[in-house]
Amino acid sequence: MIRPNLPRIPRPSAPKRRPRRRREFASVEHLSLEAVAAFVDGELSDTACHRARVHLVHCAECRAEIERQRGASEWLRGSNIGEDVRAPHDLLTRLAGIASTPPRSGPDAESTPTPVPEGLMDKMEMILRAVKRNQGH
Repeated sequence: MIRPNLPRIPRPSAPKRRPRRRREFASVEHLSLEAVAAFVDGELSDTACHRARVHLVHCAECRAEIERQRGASEWLRGSNIGEDVRAPHDLLTRLAGIASTPPRSGPDAESTPTPVPEGLMDKMEMILRAVKRNQGH
């Protein structure tokens, strides 16, 4: 196969990317104490557990808190206090009574206060939510 001598056309250069800034975590992004305990006890949903794991990769402070919680949890499981610790009888009676007590009637839909949209944006948001709700979102 013979190739003709054609002038080379330069390839377009790839767009230059800006260097990625390293993301810094603000203190409000740390795992709460409840989330730490739920993570250690395996009580988080799959999605929440995934988010916590991603956060733990980047946050040494939360990793240390997880380790402290694990240590406390293992200590409690290892101590033989289970046989000696009992809930008071009156507490157990009250808790058992909750299931047999019929629920009290609450307010009906007409008497439940609902916020009235004040401005145009409030009305637009209310309409958007109604449309999404009707579409099954």
